[in-house]
Amino acid sequence: MINGFSIHDNSTAPAASAEILNGVQKAWGFVPNLHRVLAESPAALEAYSTLWEIAEKTGFTPQERNIVYLAIIYENECTYCMAGHTNLSRMAKVDDDTIAAVREGRPIADPKLRALREFAAKITRQRGFVSEADVAAFKAAGYDNRAALDILVLAATKLISNYTNHLAQTPNDAFMKGAEWSAPGKLRPAA
Repeated sequence: MINGFSIHDNSTAPAASAEILNGVQKAWGFVPNLHRVLAESPAALEAYSTLWEIAEKTGFTPQERNIVYLAIIYENECTYCMAGHTNLSRMAKVDDDTIAAVREGRPIADPKLRALREFAAKITRQRGFVSEADVAAFKAAGYDNRAALDILVLAATKLISNYTNHLAQTPNDAFMKGAEWSAPGKLRPAA
C-alpha cells in the first residue's frame, strides 16, 4: 500500500469501523479491500456504506445502476472499482457486450442505456456542468429529473470509493480475478 494506508481487519480497525466491517462480512460473505482501507476512518466507511445502501433506493433498475457506476468509474479511471463492478454488473445481468463497451470507451448498442451512460459520464467529467441539450437528450431517451439526481447519488458513492482507491492504490480482491482493467490514461495531474 502507498501513502501509509493499511488494509484493516476487525483487530486493527477502530471500534466504530469494526462494527461496519462485521455488517459487510454478513451481507457479502467477505470484506472487500476497499472497505478495509476505508476502515481507517469510521466516518469515511460509514459514509460509503450508507451511500451504497441509499443508491439501491434510486429509481434505476439494477442493470441501469451498474451501467451508471461503470460510466462513472471509467471517467474517474479507478482500476479497482472497474474490476469489482465488472463482476457486480454481471451478477446484475448486464450483458457482456454492454460491459465491454463501457470498459473500452465504446458506445453501448441499446439507445436508452447509451443515453444513460453518456449522461452519467458527462455529469462526472464536467462536474455537473451539462448543457440544456445534454439534459434534453437524456430526457428524450426516457429519463427524467429524478434520474438525473439519482446519478448524483451514484456519483457521490463512487467519489468516495474511486478517490480512496487512487489515494491508497487498493489491491484487487480475489473475486476480481479475470476482470482487471487498465485505465485509458486520460486524467492529468493537477497543476
